Amino acid sequence: MSRKITTLILLLAITTVFSPLAMAERATGREDWNAVQALAPGDDLVVKLKDGRSVEGKLAGVTDAELSLTRNTKIETLGRDRIFQVYGRKRKAEKGKYAAIGAGIGAGTGLGIGLAKNSPPVDDGRIYPIGGAILGAGIGALGGFLFGQAKRKRVLIYQAN
Repeated sequence: MSRKITTLILLLAITTVFSPLAMAERATGREDWNAVQALAPGDDLVVKLKDGRSVEGKLAGVTDAELSLTRNTKIETLGRDRIFQVYGRKRKAEKGKYAAIGAGIGAGTGLGIGLAKNSPPVDDGRIYPIGGAILGAGIGALGGFLFGQAKRKRVLIYQAN
């Protein structure tokens, strides 16, 4: 009985916390195309289409009926009737920063595991901490790099009705 009450309270708390945020996003008037027209050429955008596809590129131009993006030196024009959402990217990916953090965490973890595995009377026992630190740093750096690649802040500029 206590488990059901705890689950119910937790669900109620989550609903209470996230409901105002959802309502605030709906109430901001994101269906205004003028916000897209006010963007400067060269801004990084992510455009989600109504068919579920996403298109990324730099803004080339905007009219009342379409939006043009530059992708790999080619211009792609998207009709306003095909666009579901337009996001602006506010910062670059911080791949190096997160790769360094991941390498540090991985090296520390690998060193700890290597020290736990180390057995001093055995001749090759010293290799475990060194190998663990090197392997852990590599795995951590890769994980941090991938995390940093995806860590970009997107701001919703437009959403179709």
